[in-house]
Amino acid sequence: MISNESDSLESVKKQLAKSFEVNEKNLSLWLNWHGGSEGKLIRSHLALSTGEALGLSKHTAIIWAVVCELIHSASLLHDDICDSDEIRRGKVSVWKNFGIPAAICTGDYLIAESFKKITEIEQGWHQNILLGLLSGTVKEIVFGQSGDVNTSFLSLGWEEYKSLATAKTSPLICLPMMGMFKCAELDEPYYINLRKMTDELGLAYQIVNDLENILLNQANEIPSDIEFERMNALVVLVKEKSSEKEINFLKKNKAEFKQFLISSNIKDDLIDRIQLILENIKNSLHLMPVVIRPIISSLCEEINKKASQFTHAK
Repeated sequence: MISNESDSLESVKKQLAKSFEVNEKNLSLWLNWHGGSEGKLIRSHLALSTGEALGLSKHTAIIWAVVCELIHSASLLHDDICDSDEIRRGKVSVWKNFGIPAAICTGDYLIAESFKKITEIEQGWHQNILLGLLSGTVKEIVFGQSGDVNTSFLSLGWEEYKSLATAKTSPLICLPMMGMFKCAELDEPYYINLRKMTDELGLAYQIVNDLENILLNQANEIPSDIEFERMNALVVLVKEKSSEKEINFLKKNKAEFKQFLISSNIKDDLIDRIQLILENIKNSLHLMPVVIRPIISSLCEEINKKASQFTHAK
């Protein structure tokens, strides 16, 4: 990410740690377990960089960065339950280690804490703007997850996949930047164009995640997307290119399904689609304020870096 934001980022980390401190012993245990696997704080970088580029109060940007990390952290807890994911950032997930009720309670606490945090913003009108945006984004997250969990394995075409993948991934990419856009009172076309770009970014991120789920899996394990019959871009394209007989066989023989996906050239098709998405975003950068363009470009570079690991994968 761009910008000299190290001091602000340290403040974000300290405030996040404080938000994870509670007196109730069970919740404290669960929060410490979940918070111990700290991510890359991408949303904090986005909020801080965008706020600085638009000349907003550092205090507002820092609080908003914390809010975005809290709501993202809550979504991970609940997603792990819905997706039956047993590992989160190299560590056993909260629901697997402590049970589903523990993960639900922990996620609910973080959602409540994210709304409370907004009240610490000094400008009252910024509070109102961001409270409305956060509420709307939480609803979007729920809508996206509900669509995902109710999708039948091997039932999707590519356009349906794109719609569901975007709904699931885009809101939390858009949120940190959109909050700063709204506080800076930019013109409406900028909001529309930002959402279009983050929808594209969200789709690209989801495709990369799908590739990682299948291609970076341990040799003797069934990838979770196949094991639990979840939406995956590789599976969607295989379905479109295979006969019904082949698909029925692969569905019944999941180890073979994994090997088929690994040995096929479907990943090359998906990498090409990612590159096309990133190229389209690059060609649309002129629709963003000049100071925001490097931030969008840095997101594209991050996705391209993640996708490039599969370019020579066998």
